[in-house]
Amino acid sequence: MSSLVLIGLLGAGLIFPASSSLAVEKEFDPQVYLTKKQALEIAFPGADKIDKERQWLTEEQKQAIGKIALMKIRENRFTYYVGKKAGKPMGYMVIDHIIGKSFPITFMTVLNVDGTVRDVEVMVYREPRGWEVRYPTFMSQFFGRNAQSDFREINSITGATLSVRAITTGVKKAVAAYQVLYLDAK
Repeated sequence: MSSLVLIGLLGAGLIFPASSSLAVEKEFDPQVYLTKKQALEIAFPGADKIDKERQWLTEEQKQAIGKIALMKIRENRFTYYVGKKAGKPMGYMVIDHIIGKSFPITFMTVLNVDGTVRDVEVMVYREPRGWEVRYPTFMSQFFGRNAQSDFREINSITGATLSVRAITTGVKKAVAAYQVLYLDAK
């Protein structure tokens, strides 16, 4: 490649110098807010025991979850953590990883036994922008919602639209799956 062409591509922003990409990579350092152990302690304070339940999906269950959540379900399995005290479930937790703009956001959704959302927390955030989704003012919008709730009422955050969509999608999927796998299965 001639130096004239290279200078033209650099000027047009089509090629980034190596030092520029290193600077961008530093911005993408993941922010770890909660480890899995910390998330389980927050989800189930005082639990005697926490069980891990892997739920493999049938095609019918995938379609039922997708119908409730208004999305195509690609997962073949959901893993719920069940906190128990005196042998009774205290609630259920799902850890999900959904792409924001370019990188996955890892977060937990904690559900009461009746399927309502009790808590949502960002565990690992990898995007350079949109981290405001971890603020309690945003997350508290999910509290008390269930599979029948209208998630279009969730207020967005300017500059964090894709992160808001990712978290909202994950919470909708968690409550819809819980409805089908636990509540409707009774």
